[in-house]
Amino acid sequence: MSNTSNFRQAIQQARSNALVGPNVIQNALPFVGGGLVLTAVGAWGGLNVLQQNPALFMPTFIAAIVAEIVLFFVAQGVAARGNNNVALPLLATYSLLSGYTLAMLLNLALRSDGVGLMGIGIAALSCGVTFIAARSIGSNLSEQDGSALAKTVQLGVIALVVVMLAQLGFSLFGIYTPSWL
Repeated sequence: MSNTSNFRQAIQQARSNALVGPNVIQNALPFVGGGLVLTAVGAWGGLNVLQQNPALFMPTFIAAIVAEIVLFFVAQGVAARGNNNVALPLLATYSLLSGYTLAMLLNLALRSDGVGLMGIGIAALSCGVTFIAARSIGSNLSEQDGSALAKTVQLGVIALVVVMLAQLGFSLFGIYTPSWL
């Protein structure tokens, strides 16, 4: 590779960026957590609309899906240009809309036998525990190519095994777990 390549300059710029570099996982997780909170708020709002005015939910659901698609491409373009001051509010809106569209699925889960509120709570708690663990595991990532992907897959497998062992342990002690798991 020649010394005049833009690649070297791009790498230097990326390393000076606050979100990119050796601590990318630790720096990104607060944003992911904030997005999850906004998604939960959107889902709560969607469930309230579904409960209070079911006839209004479907048209707003379709509008939210269309808005999500548009926001995805707009936010991606803005983030690619490096304008984080504009991209962050767009992604926050996207998270709210995602939660709103998830309200239909949550409503189905709430009405299903063996799932209900407890099943949704266990899923949310498991997600939170996974992100707490991901922060410490992510701090051990190196900058070598492929290492981040391997650690991500490893984290997913570990989380799956932990959840399965927790389900087994809970069932041995008679603690409620969703029957569909």
